[in-house]
Amino acid sequence: MTLVRSLVVASLAVAVARVIAPLLTDRRRFFRRMAWILLLAPYLTPVLLTGYAYGSFSLSLIHHPFGNALFYSALLWWKFTPIAAVILHFTPTPISAEAIHCRRLTAAGTSWWDDGLFLFRAGCGRGPVAAFAVVFLCAFAEFEMASLMVVKSWTVALFDAHAGGLALSESLRRMAGPLLGEAAAIATAVVVLGTRQDAPGNRIPDKRSRPWPAWAHLMIAFLFVVLIPAAKVLWGTFRGFRLLLENFVLSREILASLLFAAGASVLAGLAVFGLAGGARRNQLGSMPGKIILVAAVFAGLLGPLVLSLAVLAAIQLPGLIVLRDTPAPLVFTLGLVLFPMALVLRRVLALTGRRSAWHLTRLMQKSRALRDLTWKLNTRRKFWALAFLFIWAYWDLTASAILAPIGMTPVTVRLYNLMHYGRIEALSAMTCAAFAAPISILFLAAGTRRWWAPP
Repeated sequence: MTLVRSLVVASLAVAVARVIAPLLTDRRRFFRRMAWILLLAPYLTPVLLTGYAYGSFSLSLIHHPFGNALFYSALLWWKFTPIAAVILHFTPTPISAEAIHCRRLTAAGTSWWDDGLFLFRAGCGRGPVAAFAVVFLCAFAEFEMASLMVVKSWTVALFDAHAGGLALSESLRRMAGPLLGEAAAIATAVVVLGTRQDAPGNRIPDKRSRPWPAWAHLMIAFLFVVLIPAAKVLWGTFRGFRLLLENFVLSREILASLLFAAGASVLAGLAVFGLAGGARRNQLGSMPGKIILVAAVFAGLLGPLVLSLAVLAAIQLPGLIVLRDTPAPLVFTLGLVLFPMALVLRRVLALTGRRSAWHLTRLMQKSRALRDLTWKLNTRRKFWALAFLFIWAYWDLTASAILAPIGMTPVTVRLYNLMHYGRIEALSAMTCAAFAAPISILFLAAGTRRWWAPP
């Protein structure tokens, strides 16, 4: 069931992403920014919020498994379509639509198989195939929403069995089949994205395309994945805020999540700018550096569930058992999960950076104006990239539930356990407070950049 659902979600995501992609290159700045905001907001919304908001709605469909699974599949589609759209945006086809039409006119009489094979070899299938593989991987490994919405999934079954006392060896044996499917998706994405391709020219939006279906999809996804869950949580917060002030019981859990997220994001950032940069400059050796880099990406793309069980098995070994009750396994696992995402962010920073302007600032004398200029040209981009990783690690549930040491329960685990008892006003207030904590920390850090940002 999970396999079929993931294949359908990935296929629909790629189909819609091809329609959305022209909006991301619109010449009008306002519409281009709105498209990016509406596109990324559903993906950046924590699944714990979406699953909690629709928990009561999904329970009304508990006697209608097909309807419940269909709505869950739609949420996956809306949430993971941004991944496909971003991949298509950064891997455009090297051949224009006009060139493809001319080729078909000159090669009249060839079969559709030969025509498709020619286009794939030319690089036209590079982006869609990679987007399909990555979206399939994300949908196939999703756990939090499926658990809160009571949807059958291999991740939920494996997690519940392991939490119920299933032996670790049996858990590892049961995940052999899903691991094979994830490995196939990872290998497909790596092979397709690793093929050489000439740099494409400037992308010109197709004037014949109709943008209204793409805008409709973006607005519907924003409504169901972001707006409605946020409204439900905020509505309960207004009524439960007084109870939260009287007995704020999540302070230790929030602090633990902040510490774990900070450690994981710093680890992933250092690994990307150190390991990936060293491999690029051949400082780690050409082949060993590439092997380590690919192994780290492969481990991160396995997802938090499979990777956490593997790390849990590793720390049972005699040489590593001393780390079992420390934060090190969870920080290491979260760092690996963030590593592929950090690589993408590093690539985006490299493409959008202004190297010449940055070089000129290095020639200027140190001053307050230089510090502000350095922040705008270089430090600000790295700060918000690291903040993105920090927020993602903060809202992790699966790895935190499996690897968190005793006495340092993350806030997501606590909220997840409470959400199974239903929607109450105090729980909505707790969820809102958990949201506010990392955002407040980030804005405080950004506001005090004059004291810590490098000149």
